[in-house]
Amino acid sequence: MAASDVSASGGRKRPMEILSLGPSRTATASMAAAYETLGVPTYHGYRLITYPEEGAAWERAADAKFFNKGQPLTREEWDEALFKDFGALADICFMFWEELLEAYPEAKVVLVERDVDAWWKSFSEGILPGLYSKKVDFIVNYVEPAVGPRTAHACRKMYGGYLGSGWGPEQLEVIKANAKDRYREHFRRIREAVPKERLLNYELGSGWEPLCDFLDKPVPDVPFPRVNEAEIVQRRIKEATTTTLIGGIRGLGLYVIAPMVVVGAAWYMRSLR
Repeated sequence: MAASDVSASGGRKRPMEILSLGPSRTATASMAAAYETLGVPTYHGYRLITYPEEGAAWERAADAKFFNKGQPLTREEWDEALFKDFGALADICFMFWEELLEAYPEAKVVLVERDVDAWWKSFSEGILPGLYSKKVDFIVNYVEPAVGPRTAHACRKMYGGYLGSGWGPEQLEVIKANAKDRYREHFRRIREAVPKERLLNYELGSGWEPLCDFLDKPVPDVPFPRVNEAEIVQRRIKEATTTTLIGGIRGLGLYVIAPMVVVGAAWYMRSLR
């Protein structure tokens, strides 16, 4: 499908221009802000925190890719469920790089690779606590099955499937053992798969010029964005976890209280006979 032919795909109104396929914590928030500055609306993993109902599509994609359950999403399904309003993809999208390269062959690819040890420190301190903790266990085991949405399920399936070997709480240790090798493999495989003319290996700190030259965009008259991703992620995950727990406890309360009311009413009616 040509870049200009956007109407035939899941309600898409604009072309898909950029697949920013660096893993989470490779300056994905700064790169997303840069694409937005260039006039390209960007889908970032933060959105899943704000719109947890989108977790259903991500869970379906993870089930198909990592657990042989169901069919992979088509381009039309990606667009309809998640991407139709966006021209760039970043952050959690990296775990579906093969599917997205196939779905959007017109899009250019940007990679940002940090030193593996620096990346692992940032990832293990900033992302993993939001996936594996007693609070998240409670949400996965009790809240989401009862009242949904299944956002924590989706995130565990994505990260556990890509960096580990499953999606349960035991995957924390598997990810710790595998993550650095998977990180290196991620970049190697993309560089092997993507033609050089379609790929930019962007170096942090190099400013607007290489990115704008690659994307054929004018250079903005503003500094290149520098977003404190660690602070944003930790704050938003904490807020989302707290909101989910409170909502879940209220929802679970209905499951407990409603049957008690029914039983109590039946007992009362029987006592009147």
